[in-house]
Amino acid sequence: MFRRAVVALVALLACGVGLRAQDTPRIWQGVYSTGQAERGKTIFNTTCLRCHGEDLAGNTAPALKGDRFQTSWGGDVVESLFTKVRDTMPPNFGTILDDQVKLDIVTYILQTNGFPAGNSDLLVGSADLATTQILKKGEQAAVQNFSLIQTVGCLATGPNNTWMLTKTAEPLTTRDDVPSDRGLASAASRPLGTKTFRLISISPFKPESHAGQKMEARGLIYTEPGDERINLTSLKPTGGSCGG
Repeated sequence: MFRRAVVALVALLACGVGLRAQDTPRIWQGVYSTGQAERGKTIFNTTCLRCHGEDLAGNTAPALKGDRFQTSWGGDVVESLFTKVRDTMPPNFGTILDDQVKLDIVTYILQTNGFPAGNSDLLVGSADLATTQILKKGEQAAVQNFSLIQTVGCLATGPNNTWMLTKTAEPLTTRDDVPSDRGLASAASRPLGTKTFRLISISPFKPESHAGQKMEARGLIYTEPGDERINLTSLKPTGGSCGG
């Protein structure tokens, strides 16, 4: 489905302008607490150090800091990094630590890479986890046309038998064309926004059964004044409210 969406959207339009997201990236405002990162460091040093090294530079496993980290995770949301830690660590890792403890380790990784602490812990299932992008200092979040994105909005009928995603949150880049169960749960708590997109390739998702619902949408984005669309790879109800 993702490949079909790429071909269909690129055939429609040539490369265009990008979308600018928030002016001050959330990750540089502090999305975790110092205490949480310290807890993460303690667990890291007893569980992850042998493979990733005391300074996170990598040993038998990849480095978790510096250029290697940014190449792997730059532009992605923190939840993607958390999902990787949660799901792909050695088997004994998963039997010892619960999800929130694994997220503490993620905050230690963020701290080691220079991202500042804030006043509150980063929580599993939180909007910050789902929407905070990993960006270098001074780098602005940008979603380019034809990027694979994720967002939430309200499904509504449009003119001429079209379907629209209204009250849409700022789109974020993603590597996954469908959400995980955890990602879908996070989407339910993500605030709605003010954007409106026309939805392309929507028929397989049976939109009639979800009209008026808050949806998590993924697909290839295109935007220019008067023409904003998402060529869908996924459209799922979040269970959240559209607020009237």
